[in-house]
Amino acid sequence: MFLNSDLVLQKSENCCCFSGNFFLYYNCRMLPTLMENGGVSMSLRRLTLLEAILVLMAGIVICRVLWISTDTIYAANAGAQTAHSTELPRERGNFYDRDGQPLTGYTPEWYALCIPGDASYATLFPYVSYTEQAELYEKRNTSTPFLIRVGKDLNGSGIPTYRSARRYLPLPIAVHLLGYLDSEGHGVSGLESAYDDVLADAGNQEVVSCLTTAQGRLLNGGSPAIQVKAEGTGQSVVLTLDADIQRMCEAVAGLTMKRGCIIVMDTKSGEVLASVSMPEYDPENVAKSIQANDTSLINRAFNAFSAGSVFKVVLAAAAYEEGMDWFTHDCTGSVEVAGQIYRCAQGKAHGEVNLRGALEQSCNCYFVELGRLLGGDVILAEAEKFGFGKACAVAPGLKSNAGVLPTEERLENAGQLALFSFGQGDLTATPLQITAMMNTVADGGVYHTPRFVQGVADASLQLVEPLKVPESETVCHSDTARVLCSMLQSVVTDGIGRDAAPQEEQAGGKTGTAQTGQFDESGEELLNYWFSGFYPAESPRYTITVLQDGILEPQYSSAAIFARIVDSLHAFDCTGGVQTAETAEKSS
Repeated sequence: MFLNSDLVLQKSENCCCFSGNFFLYYNCRMLPTLMENGGVSMSLRRLTLLEAILVLMAGIVICRVLWISTDTIYAANAGAQTAHSTELPRERGNFYDRDGQPLTGYTPEWYALCIPGDASYATLFPYVSYTEQAELYEKRNTSTPFLIRVGKDLNGSGIPTYRSARRYLPLPIAVHLLGYLDSEGHGVSGLESAYDDVLADAGNQEVVSCLTTAQGRLLNGGSPAIQVKAEGTGQSVVLTLDADIQRMCEAVAGLTMKRGCIIVMDTKSGEVLASVSMPEYDPENVAKSIQANDTSLINRAFNAFSAGSVFKVVLAAAAYEEGMDWFTHDCTGSVEVAGQIYRCAQGKAHGEVNLRGALEQSCNCYFVELGRLLGGDVILAEAEKFGFGKACAVAPGLKSNAGVLPTEERLENAGQLALFSFGQGDLTATPLQITAMMNTVADGGVYHTPRFVQGVADASLQLVEPLKVPESETVCHSDTARVLCSMLQSVVTDGIGRDAAPQEEQAGGKTGTAQTGQFDESGEELLNYWFSGFYPAESPRYTITVLQDGILEPQYSSAAIFARIVDSLHAFDCTGGVQTAETAEKSS
């Protein structure tokens, strides 16, 4: 035998160094025992056989490794195990106006493939932003290729670069309604958030694939390739907005108000043609508005405010529906209710006034007395029919503020009922609710749920998922609406709403001034200034609401802003630039 007792003793002394070898373990532990028992000859034969088996197995393993290392098929398979795929940003779907004009667009972006250990780091550094420079530095020692945004196509410099597109507003429009995106390109607010799933899946999901070594270098000089991971839907969202009217209203708002909103509605359908909120913000730099804390991110069209005298239209409708249109009142400029004095504007005495005269002069005293006759429950019921106290579903997951209506129990208090009767107290309403109320009167007593979205469209802008809205509902008699339209026309021609008179044809509407409970540095109370009306007075096509929010005294009255908008709409109509529900029906 090639083993002797000296070797056994040597192995025994060094057994801890070779604990992983079964053969040596066997020699160290078992052979001395066998020798002591006198079975040396049999045990050595068995040990020799075991050694032979182990040597044979080791030889097989060594040969297998050498074969794999020289075989090209196995080498390719090994390389395939280090395949890497990096996603390119997905092109987002767009918003379109009612005529198919794009409200959003794309700006090209380039993404370079950074390969670890390559000289691309130094080449890329000047072409990435500060933030991306930090990312580039952090990933400099990674073993995985990655994409990073660069300022230009770098294929000419030997760096694989791939074109993508980022949603962009070259000329921002309807920013409060549309909303903005986060750094990952997903909707955060407005319709961008409501339709995020639809818009995010619009473009193809593309990936850059490559085979790399364990160190992250391209395998055998192979070139990266773009693959389509998922087909895009090509879907977009079509709105009811008219881009031309929207931009016109934004221009008017920018020239005439600091804070507030403008809404233009198609009278016959309830479709919103324009929705403007001021101040505006830059959707590409939202952080600036957040830091400024200038309330520019608030969509005032959807927020609730003290309504003031525009709410008197509801009481006028209730008076006719309840047969109390005969009521007259001798206004002395003030009225006492439960020990509290309520005054008309500037304490002006209007004398003997009927409902028409009370609307024309916005007589608070008349409506306090009318509210007392009607009762809180009747006024509440009428307000609810006109859409007050309930939110408007703008889009899936997006609603306007519901505003606040006082409870019947609250209105059992005579003072609270008096305040409610001329639009103050616990009452708050959104400009959208005020517009819907005025639109109901303008359209013969038919309430249309305000609508901003037509629906989801395919790549050819054909609607595939129209947005469902509640059916229109008659909430007051057509005769009531007709008489109210006449009275509201008198507000513009003969009453306190003369600033709203357009240059062509006539309009109707109602002013409103509401206390806010907010004060400036000198202690002067800030007010809300409203005008809501319709145009033309005969067969209205547009319902328009203007709100100036929380200011001391406006440079331009809300009625005057209304007139500017109406004059522009008239010009559009004369040139065939506006297609409302009525004009569309006539043209067909």
